[in-house]
Amino acid sequence: MDAAVRNRWDDDDGIGGADPDTALTGVGKTVPVGNDRDVAGVVAFPPLIYGAPLVGGLIVDRLLSSKRLPRPLQPLSIGFFAAAASLLVPALREFRKAQTAIDPFEETTALIQTGPFDYTRNPLYLALTMIYIGIALAARARFPLRLLPAILWMINTGVIEREERYLERKFGQTYRDYRDRVPRWL
Repeated sequence: MDAAVRNRWDDDDGIGGADPDTALTGVGKTVPVGNDRDVAGVVAFPPLIYGAPLVGGLIVDRLLSSKRLPRPLQPLSIGFFAAAASLLVPALREFRKAQTAIDPFEETTALIQTGPFDYTRNPLYLALTMIYIGIALAARARFPLRLLPAILWMINTGVIEREERYLERKFGQTYRDYRDRVPRWL
């Protein structure tokens, strides 16, 4: 980044701003996402994209809403948690077996096409979505469910589409064949 642009971010007013060459990881630090790193350049740590609106939505729901989801929906949360676990555990096992990074701010060294990746390209995001829905149902909270479309839009545009462009650049035709064979979600 040239000096004129950097000065806009590094001013001395004490307020500053987010450096356009970094991304928030969700663990209190930023990492470079420029062209000098072999990473997807996602906008934020995916669990943070789900977690922050979920917590905020639960708080808003408790403070401002007198209507709860019907009690008979609450037990459905168990099914969402079970479905999430059935994706999450084998997906994590595939990452370990392939010896590639699960962290989107680290370099991907292998294209995983086995286990749950054989029928969805994004089992981890699908599992996070199921966990999100399960928590909202367990809490009988409406507001977090109203936020879910915006979260899924952010995951699609700010994470998945960037990861897909990165994987296509990195793995070429092998990734294109995989993308054509396996759906993004289900």
